[in-house]
Amino acid sequence: MCKNATKTAAALMAAIEPTIKALLTETNLLNTPNGIAAINAYDAALAAVRAWVPGTTAQVVLEAISAFQGVFAALPIPDNYKVLANIILGGVIAVIGVLTANSPAPAGVASHPETQAMHQAAVAADTAVKVAVLVPHFKRSIWHSPESQYDSAWNKAVDAGGFSSSLKV
Repeated sequence: MCKNATKTAAALMAAIEPTIKALLTETNLLNTPNGIAAINAYDAALAAVRAWVPGTTAQVVLEAISAFQGVFAALPIPDNYKVLANIILGGVIAVIGVLTANSPAPAGVASHPETQAMHQAAVAADTAVKVAVLVPHFKRSIWHSPESQYDSAWNKAVDAGGFSSSLKV
């Protein structure tokens, strides 16, 4: 298990907030009913992540995150900003990976330390694949915090896409 799974997941989730607000502001969606719904769903998901206890099921947290994903996916984000939306979604998938890997292995699997370790490895591999689909140029680093890596990926995408520097975090 991750030593500080709640702290790790919450820090990454918190790093996503300014990028959501920047994207919604840039696309004139922040103060729309859909934009407000997305921020409210995000806030609920962040609160659930912060309240989660590693080693316990993350079902309630995952439901809150899923609700955010649904609201966010329904936003009318212009095509030229999809690369930034994908970074946000990739960050959320990474949070889900941390939560899932640090929750008990699925029911029906013998509760043995090796089984839990295999569960964690499988979740980590699956998460890496899902993030790579959304953010193909992302390279994970063991030397930098997840939130730092997220911010770096975001800022590189802002630069590469020629977006306004006001989007940078």
